[in-house]
Amino acid sequence: MEIKKEELKYVDDDMQKGVIVDWQKVFKYYDKLGCPKNVYNPSKEFKPESARWHILISTRSTGKTTNIVLIGMILYLMYGIKIMYVRQREEMVTKQNMDSFLSVILQNGYIEKLTNGEYTGVYYYGHKMYFTKTDSETGKVTKSNDYFLRGLGINKHLEYKSTVNEPLGDLILFDEFISTSYDVNEFVNFCQLTKTIYRDRISNGCVIVLLANSTDYYNQYLLELCIQDECLKLTEDKPFIKLTPVGTKVFVHLIGNRNTQRKLVNSLFYGFPNPKLASITGGGWEVKNYQHIERDDERLEGLKGIYLQYNGRKIGIELTISPTLGKHCLVHPVTRFFKPKRIYTIDDITKKEESFKFGCKPIDKTIWKLYNANRWYFSDNDTGYAIESYVNRANKL
Repeated sequence: MEIKKEELKYVDDDMQKGVIVDWQKVFKYYDKLGCPKNVYNPSKEFKPESARWHILISTRSTGKTTNIVLIGMILYLMYGIKIMYVRQREEMVTKQNMDSFLSVILQNGYIEKLTNGEYTGVYYYGHKMYFTKTDSETGKVTKSNDYFLRGLGINKHLEYKSTVNEPLGDLILFDEFISTSYDVNEFVNFCQLTKTIYRDRISNGCVIVLLANSTDYYNQYLLELCIQDECLKLTEDKPFIKLTPVGTKVFVHLIGNRNTQRKLVNSLFYGFPNPKLASITGGGWEVKNYQHIERDDERLEGLKGIYLQYNGRKIGIELTISPTLGKHCLVHPVTRFFKPKRIYTIDDITKKEESFKFGCKPIDKTIWKLYNANRWYFSDNDTGYAIESYVNRANKL
């Protein structure tokens, strides 16, 4: 298999606008690799011409990362386009953590196929990955002149502004974007990183792909990308494109289980209705359940006018008491906005009613002591997640 190096053509003949990619040719080369049929197939399922943001999620390994990287290798061999491999933190892309990253690609000899035998392995050094070939007789390692992949961490986005210059770094892969914790303003920082890489390029080769092996519906990125509500209704292998209010297209695909053996295992061992088993079996989002508001006819009228402001939404916190639950808080989206007595926020303070993080007055201590004692009751899971996310981020400040 020989991949032909393409003559570079630019949008409007302007190098600053980026290289034009013939995606059909890219997919034809991918099809020649003979990848297994029971894995994610980018030549049929990856839609770079339809949207610049792609969200690819599955509950178990479906080959999505491996096969998107193969697409990236083809782009490099055709156009010199490089993979910008992103993780939350730079220590996640050290040599130690990246040594097994391409194990499936190496085991199946895909690099040898793609390069027509010129290279058979990879070498990762200084956060950059090169093709290599080892002489079987002398043991001498030949390394490609240029790297095809660069590892980056979102936490270093400010440093990269002066150190990263990637005029062909068009394919951005953010791996394991669904995490148990996020840095403050992480989504904005990730967008800053993409801007540093892309500059002002607009070509059809500039694609951002977010990948995850977790189906935790309550994560920061689905909210920031304006796709959380649609995602909860999403079923496997029924992708959709969301046009955000500002006009950015986001392609979302919850990839189904392609392995018939795994489906049999699920039916034998994990055929239970608990939604949290989705992380094992597939079949939908893992939805976290929060303690809900209970009906109590003897509950006394509570203290209103306490709010929490987070990610562009206001949440009401009502301090109340009842014979059965004692002192507790009812937490819900704001439908009626009373004159605020307190607004908790982690943004800049602009009003006298606003309190940073958890406040410091006696009433604040009472309210957050109840939170720590698990005495907050939520109207819905979205509100429960928003509060948990706020607390996690506030504690890092």
